[in-house]
Amino acid sequence: MKNLQKKISCVILALLLFAGTAMAAQIPVNAKVITILEPAAQNETAAPGVPITKEFTITSPCQTALAIAVAAPCAFTVSVYNSADIELDSMVFTPSDPDWLPLNDFYINDCTIDLAAGDYKAVLTFEEMTEYQFTILADVPEAAISNTTLTITEGFTKTLSISDNAGAVKWKSSKPAVADVNSQGKVTAKKAGKCTVTAAVDGKTLKCTVTVKSNKYTASKLTNSEIPRGSASWEAYSASYDESGNLVIKCRMVNNSGHYSEYLKNLSIKVKTAEKKTAASYKASKMKLYVSDQGYKDFKITIKKADLKIKKADLRNASITTDGKYGYTYYTYN
Repeated sequence: MKNLQKKISCVILALLLFAGTAMAAQIPVNAKVITILEPAAQNETAAPGVPITKEFTITSPCQTALAIAVAAPCAFTVSVYNSADIELDSMVFTPSDPDWLPLNDFYINDCTIDLAAGDYKAVLTFEEMTEYQFTILADVPEAAISNTTLTITEGFTKTLSISDNAGAVKWKSSKPAVADVNSQGKVTAKKAGKCTVTAAVDGKTLKCTVTVKSNKYTASKLTNSEIPRGSASWEAYSASYDESGNLVIKCRMVNNSGHYSEYLKNLSIKVKTAEKKTAASYKASKMKLYVSDQGYKDFKITIKKADLKIKKADLRNASITTDGKYGYTYYTYN
């Protein structure tokens, strides 16, 4: 039997690369490959039909690769048992197996199995005298933060979470005056600005860049070029709460009707949240509004706090619809 001349480190590297390729489709983005069972310092020799037992421990649920390096493709079986000595799986390898990977002076192959945390043993049985190297690798998920960036409206909250962590999480904000975070990862936006929320867990620091934006609705202002000749229209372009909690909505009327617009009639405004809930509404049968032909005028409507359906809505993510007709007087010249 030809001896394997490669160093242990080279074998491990090759097995890592091979296992990484074989399992790539199932490896979580935040996983790392670790060695569960190191190969022996020297090549091991297996006698025909004599089972060889390798015990190992899995500390957290993961996909595990049992990898073999030999001088030439050969026939053998690998069986995995749990701590109760119950067989979980048994895999048969043959010399003609297409998954043998040639690498310099040896060939490597592996099989994968999903294992929970616990103690296990792998039993190898070769059909002929074989010199081999055996190692066990695992794709162990690492702690990951749910968001690396977060945008929150001033006065509102969002909760960050950590997945695949083994230990407790310690949360911290670089600027609590901008956005604070509690022990459960709940981020409260205080004022417009930027800060970094960190989570210390499992010996590493995970970061989320938090941007806090003002609680204000903004949209582009209507222009005369958007309104066809012979008509007029109006829309809201800004909305925010004043110091008393009243909702102030700024609007623009554009008049291309060919007449001097004197008023709006049957006008209405509806403010809806991102979840399509009505936050505020306003109706009026008539409102004086003088706008010359080919001109525009900005005006505002205030909805009292007591009349709001939602006292403090997220205006930045809200939608505002307007309706109503314009009116004018016909003038006759003799």
